[in-house]
Amino acid sequence: MALTKAVEQVQDWTQVAQNAVGESAILDCSGHYGTMLCIQAALDTTTAHAAGTDFIVQVSSNTSGDEDWHDLLLFNELNGTAATDLVEDNPLAATATSIAFTGHSLTALGKWLFLKDGSAIADSELVFQVGQSANAVVVLDGTTNAHAQNTPIFNIAFSRTYILPPEAVRCRLLVNNTKVAAGSTVCYKVRDTKITAVI
Repeated sequence: MALTKAVEQVQDWTQVAQNAVGESAILDCSGHYGTMLCIQAALDTTTAHAAGTDFIVQVSSNTSGDEDWHDLLLFNELNGTAATDLVEDNPLAATATSIAFTGHSLTALGKWLFLKDGSAIADSELVFQVGQSANAVVVLDGTTNAHAQNTPIFNIAFSRTYILPPEAVRCRLLVNNTKVAAGSTVCYKVRDTKITAVI
């Protein structure tokens, strides 16, 4: 037996305003033998965000329309106040594992960092911090994209996966960013990996 697997982008990096609810594109998983939903998100300001943001994975019990959405999973993330700094590399090259700073506040290791690309939000990305010195941080795996000098980087972020039940026909993600009256804006991204055939 062999599995045919594929990947797809459901929602590229998108910002959700404070006191707003974001909605991803709808994923049609009716033809999937298995679906793994991949969610990334981050704060993109240094505004205090004490109550975090609710992320709600919904599935529909109908093949079309908006009457029959149901909450499958709800989790709260992105609590706190992000530390930030500006990239000093000019530019920061793709595949880079060291990001230059002069006296930075990104000293907590083992955290996801969010590079928010100012020219194209779709070129933003998460990297995982594994080291730091007085003038740089070290990230695992390296950057996927190049980033201009002064690109901001924030240190409250997450990257998670969830397995959808095979009975799911459609799926979407809601980002409820109304938990804090004057909190931070949030950026998020959704992808999926799927089994499309068993041969």
